[in-house]
Amino acid sequence: MRYALAVAVLVAGLAGCQELPNDTRKIKMLTVEQAKALTQREGTLYLDGLTTLSDEVAKALAQHKGGLSLDGVTALSDEAAKALAQHDGRPRLSAYLHLDGLTTLSDEAAEALAQHKGGLSFNGLTTLSDEAAKALAQHEGGPHLNAHLYLNGVTALSDEAAKALAQHEGDLSLDGLTALSDEAAKALAQHKGGLHLDGLTTLSDEAATALRANPNIGLPYYFTR
Repeated sequence: MRYALAVAVLVAGLAGCQELPNDTRKIKMLTVEQAKALTQREGTLYLDGLTTLSDEVAKALAQHKGGLSLDGVTALSDEAAKALAQHDGRPRLSAYLHLDGLTTLSDEAAEALAQHKGGLSFNGLTTLSDEAAKALAQHEGGPHLNAHLYLNGVTALSDEAAKALAQHEGDLSLDGLTALSDEAAKALAQHKGGLHLDGLTTLSDEAATALRANPNIGLPYYFTR
């Protein structure tokens, strides 16, 4: 009886694996068992068809050794964020976590995700609280070539948030910003890694001068002269 039960469980698990399409972008829903099966696949998992993510499925996907793209997910609980923060795609260089579908991120979730060992992308966020900025500034990403922090949807940044993000060490992208105060620009000019500000349309001469002084900062052409 025990043997028959074990075989039945194994067959059910294999059937669950076979139901998953090769093109993971087509997946709209995932059970915990299916998520565990997917983590055995090589390379980046593109699961952009998922719009929701349970805490349990997040814990399962966090075991994947490779990149995780979850750009269709529009909301994330703090518990799911804590689970995904444990994702470590090493030894692969593509050990990133992309959540570009999120439009809001709690301060607690930001604090958790800042511990992720790889690149992070939150391009769906249009605003960023000072506390979330302080949390994400602690993101180090680990020993990966693409340990980036992308916040290209953020359209405005307070001086306090700018001062916090200036402490971030790594590649930082804020291409959604169209303007910066002088104080914010001077703070970001101290950023030690690559900084992308290609969406800026308005800067004072003082702000432009401060940013130009840092060769690691990318600016629109008309601010580089």
